Amino acid sequence: MSKKLINAGILFEVTDILGRKIRTTESYWRKIKEIKHRELRFGISEVKKTLKSPDEVRQSVTDTTILLYAKTIEKYDILIAAIKVLNGGGFLVTTYQTKEYKKKGELIWPKQKEMK
Repeated sequence: MSKKLINAGILFEVTDILGRKIRTTESYWRKIKEIKHRELRFGISEVKKTLKSPDEVRQSVTDTTILLYAKTIEKYDILIAAIKVLNGGGFLVTTYQTKEYKKKGELIWPKQKEMK
């Protein structure tokens, strides 16, 4: 089977802060933007930034295979990307914006302070 056929429909694949390959398809991204979270103002580039350089990553309290990546995008808007982790990689379950992020679940990755 050709690599092109295997990757058909992949919108993006990015390596997250934890070294995992995270992906989503074009059709699933449309489902998020058009059905699940029509209010979502942010796009693919902000989701990628959230996965590559989050403020923090927490494990979901309801499903231990879900990681929640949080990043402040604008002064009062926090982008959350929920990732299902499978076989060392993962895929985007959903993404949404919030003004109040309830920090629940085990802290997996804290943002490191940059040294001056």
